[in-house]
Amino acid sequence: MMSCYNKGGFLRETVPSVLTQSFADFEFVIFDNQSTDDSVAILEGFDDPRIRLFRNSRNLGPVGSMNNCIEAACGEYMVFFHGDDLWEPDFLQKNVEALDRCESVNICHSLMHSIDERGAKTFVSPVKGTPPYQVSGHDEVLQKLFKGSYLQTPTAVYRRKGMRYYDYRYTYVCDWDMYLQFAASGYQFLFINEPLMSYRISSGSETSIGVRGGNLIIESYVMLKNFFTAHPDYARWSGKAYKRLSDATLRRTRSADSREQALFLMRCAILSYPLQLINPVFHLYLLLGFFFGQSGLRLLKRKKRGLPGNEPRLEG
Repeated sequence: MMSCYNKGGFLRETVPSVLTQSFADFEFVIFDNQSTDDSVAILEGFDDPRIRLFRNSRNLGPVGSMNNCIEAACGEYMVFFHGDDLWEPDFLQKNVEALDRCESVNICHSLMHSIDERGAKTFVSPVKGTPPYQVSGHDEVLQKLFKGSYLQTPTAVYRRKGMRYYDYRYTYVCDWDMYLQFAASGYQFLFINEPLMSYRISSGSETSIGVRGGNLIIESYVMLKNFFTAHPDYARWSGKAYKRLSDATLRRTRSADSREQALFLMRCAILSYPLQLINPVFHLYLLLGFFFGQSGLRLLKRKKRGLPGNEPRLEG
């Protein structure tokens, strides 16, 4: 499935990586979300009966368009293809075979390489000490997800019978919310310890825009708040989850574009976890940002000892 918006610059390169998969028994459901470039013309130029191309009557945003894809899809398994990414030739085959073997699992994910807008790749290797295939129970998955969305979203393949629609309330963290809901429902997650695709890193992506504007951080807090309200059995994890979000937000100030943006992110850090106000590290950030602006905060990039640990990814 693909929700497409203005991907014309990549489609001639990327769509063939789907159509030439070693596993060929699939449908390719595409909803164009009112693209203003030549995306539709390019897609119409692919002569393949497996493509089912639709156009939304208006731009529904990413979540509405993806939900249309889910509604229209008929296959046993479902996966979203991002129009600027590249699949390895055996992406589908390895995921389908893994899910066929593990009938109790409703979601499968793997590793991925990254590729920039110019086509330069950064390669990753399998995780050392981890088996080729690893099934994680829902409690283990939840504890990881409370630290951030650790799944590499473009690699996720879902069993149709366990699939649900994305929550319209979220734009940047709809995937993270989906994974939390899956795990809270008792789903097991299957990890394939192998990179099976290349993810395009773009300054114009929804996630990049959300990070710069701060919307992703606010949405992350609201999503976690809603999750713990709906699932009080997991409330004991809420404090750690909010603190990790707050720490991640604080670290983002080191890459802020301006003093104003840095101070806004600090306010978001306090919103997520008010106890930051008694954290000496927070006051170090505040003083450096207030008196020296971005040059002061960037010094903290080179001085990591004593600062919060690795930043959890906040997905969209």
